[in-house]
Amino acid sequence: MVVGVFALGGTGALAWNAEGHQTVGAIADALLVGTNAGRQVKKVLGSGATLQLAALWADCAKGVVKNKKTGVYHYVVSSRFKVCAPFESAAGQKAMVSFVKRNWDACQPAADEEICHKQYHYADVAIERNGYARNETGTSDHDVVSAIKAAIAVLKGGTAPAPIDFASRKEALRVLAHYVGDVHQPLHSTTRVSAADLQGDNGGNSVKLSDPSRELHAFWDDLPGDSSVIADVITYGKSLAAADPVLAQKDDASDWVNESFDIAQKVVYSAPIGSGNGPFAVTADYKDNAKKIADQRVALAGERLAKIINEELK
Repeated sequence: MVVGVFALGGTGALAWNAEGHQTVGAIADALLVGTNAGRQVKKVLGSGATLQLAALWADCAKGVVKNKKTGVYHYVVSSRFKVCAPFESAAGQKAMVSFVKRNWDACQPAADEEICHKQYHYADVAIERNGYARNETGTSDHDVVSAIKAAIAVLKGGTAPAPIDFASRKEALRVLAHYVGDVHQPLHSTTRVSAADLQGDNGGNSVKLSDPSRELHAFWDDLPGDSSVIADVITYGKSLAAADPVLAQKDDASDWVNESFDIAQKVVYSAPIGSGNGPFAVTADYKDNAKKIADQRVALAGERLAKIINEELK
């Protein structure tokens, strides 16, 4: 299983890009080897499928669009997203269209909001607040915490609470494998609101960096991972969560999003990046610290995904 992780790009694997999500799934796959839950995963996902592959599905489903004139939904194959090829058979496209159609506008998105299933990937609590709490502006019954809980409910044999609609355990497991990775990305927990920008910075997507020329959110998504850290988790069973009693006790999505929120407050939006919308140059110290945090968050996401599955697919 370690070979599978290195095959994602070795030390060049990106923290929360497609390769990072695959790494989260690969860690969970490895930790579930030989368990009944691991065998149940194969039954639910289908022959030859893995969590490593499933972790891509929720992002690939974003390729489904709706024709404004006819109202017809269809999937758009793009050479930019070659990782989605395993889901692009006729049956695979049909499954993604079905998911998106059911989760397009049931949450009644405002004019300036994304369609519902895209909102399942994050929360938008203002960084000026104290953290994630369900009564805070920027949280909802269809944010990333709610989506994770809905997926777990379906895995247990129940139904997802409205407005979320996960039709099967297979669909729920696919999205869960992705959302658990998302909730560990600090900028999927928050947005920064100021008097000059009352809509916030969209989770760092509006904060421009000058070196390299990209947005703050993309910088964190694309942090290069350290495969030796990931390999330690898989090969030796070293648990970053177990090594920290506080982290080990946090087994709920609302806890995980608050970890991310705390990192966003103390690290992601630290000076000089926190002083405006840029462009800003990323310092070497900032980048080094960000890499260490990303390694830990990706490893924790993989461990926690395995723990959920081990508890719910016994």
